[in-house]
Amino acid sequence: MQSEQKQVVMGSLYEPHEVEYIDDEQQYLHSWRLAIVISLLFFGQLLMALDVNIINVAIPEISTRFQSLDDVAWYGSAYLLTITAFQPSFGTIYRYFNIDIAYKTCIIIFEVGSTMCAAATSSKMFIVGRAIAGFGAAGVLQGALAVIMQVVELQKRPLYMGVVISVFAVTVCVGPVLGGLFTQKATWRWCFWINLPIGGVVLVLLFLFLKVPGTQNSSRSLPVSAKLRRFDPLGCSLFIGAVTCVLLALQWGGQSLPWNSATVIGLLVGFCALICVFGYVQWKAQDRATIPLRVLRRRNIWTSAIVLFLTQATLYLLSFYIPFYFQTVRGEGPIQVGVRFIPMMLPEILALVAVGALATHYGYYVPYIVFGEIICVTGLVLLTRLSPTTQTLYWAASMVVTGIGMGIAMQLPYTAIQVTLEEEDVPIGNAIAVFSSQLGGAIAIAMGQTIVLNTLVHDVPAAIPSLSGRLVMAAGAADLRRIAGSAGIEAILRAIWNKAIVRTMYLAVALTASAIPFTMAMQWLNATKVAKERKAGTWNGGNQDDETNKGKNDALGSSKEVVSSTIT
Repeated sequence: MQSEQKQVVMGSLYEPHEVEYIDDEQQYLHSWRLAIVISLLFFGQLLMALDVNIINVAIPEISTRFQSLDDVAWYGSAYLLTITAFQPSFGTIYRYFNIDIAYKTCIIIFEVGSTMCAAATSSKMFIVGRAIAGFGAAGVLQGALAVIMQVVELQKRPLYMGVVISVFAVTVCVGPVLGGLFTQKATWRWCFWINLPIGGVVLVLLFLFLKVPGTQNSSRSLPVSAKLRRFDPLGCSLFIGAVTCVLLALQWGGQSLPWNSATVIGLLVGFCALICVFGYVQWKAQDRATIPLRVLRRRNIWTSAIVLFLTQATLYLLSFYIPFYFQTVRGEGPIQVGVRFIPMMLPEILALVAVGALATHYGYYVPYIVFGEIICVTGLVLLTRLSPTTQTLYWAASMVVTGIGMGIAMQLPYTAIQVTLEEEDVPIGNAIAVFSSQLGGAIAIAMGQTIVLNTLVHDVPAAIPSLSGRLVMAAGAADLRRIAGSAGIEAILRAIWNKAIVRTMYLAVALTASAIPFTMAMQWLNATKVAKERKAGTWNGGNQDDETNKGKNDALGSSKEVVSSTIT
């Protein structure tokens, strides 16, 4: 292989020039350097993942401190809006600019937002801090995926992606415990101060060890003026507006405002109108679009996006409502809830890493995603049988099965995107994937809240006329005993809460099961073969049906071999 390759790139916005491609041996990291970079990416994701899971416990205390009950919805919405709406924008940034500089900048922005939240003297300052932190976090996960793309060989990426993404399983368990400890034993502000030492150490080590040369492709080699012209400000503005409308409608609908209110209906109509205009603008812009349609039309891209939407929706439902089962139905504290999550968290982490290793060895990814989704559905069906008196062995076994299935299925769609797209288009594919997963989580939580609220509003007055469903929901776990007044009424309220949570588990079953046909529709490509074909210059982009069918047949045989060897 030649140590240096050159390609002449032509374009209407800039003059023809040579683009230098770095040899694989120079570009990819190995040994201890790779181990350090992957560890730093893991802790970089820890910042974002911990922030998502630690705040829920602290919100009641924060609203009391600022005497701002009316602003509570914005404590979550401000972060959710920016982390979701700016995903395509960061896809453009990682496509055209230096990856490691962009990634470090995102962490710094996140740290600034966390500092504002920790030092907030008013509710407005806290909300602005949450929005800034969300903006920085929008580029953190994409940045990790982009770094892995640059420093890890294609066929080995599933393993290292699994290691980095496993942090989300860790924080589901650790986040609520830390939030409870800080709120009860110290101050809620430590939920945000904790990001500073972690982020500081990560940043210092990133500046020391993370040097991503990157492939100087036709996008990154553009002049700065041409890059800025390709940012598609109109498309970005329309997309941010559309996402803002739909997320606000989901946050307010059925909670602070009825679904048939003029505000919620107007937001939904605005979303539909803006997304239609956005689609037209993207079609006209072609390759200069924020989300080029030639990328979105690729079968592996839109199917992976839908699978991530559905599986992440399930993950968010579990992480949001299983704690309610332990706290509100069983009357356990935040620390105990964290311990109760271990049967789901530990198998999920192990499955993430194990399936990454298997996909790295055998090359195929679709069989594992389908296998994981089937296992996850089985575990979720078991969770629909939860009750206030469910024995530990049953709920723990159900969570183990669910965690294994979720761990197998949740990260391999990212591999499908990286296998399918050329290097310069991968940041756009990552942006689509991360946006889909974030939006799936946001919609799932809103749907879950509607299910829970409707159950409480309908069942509580029927069983206890002196109480309202909204009062019971607002009381949550902390004040349920106080508003009940007696052990008998408290038992009735816990049973109604259990019914509401079980209904969210039925939603989770439907979401995960719906992901299976879209997973089956993916191209059954082999990452190892694709990597070899790209090196040899024979890669056809995975567009030919005969290659897909051949890969599907090979993968079926490979998956049988893996299952057989695993059982043995």
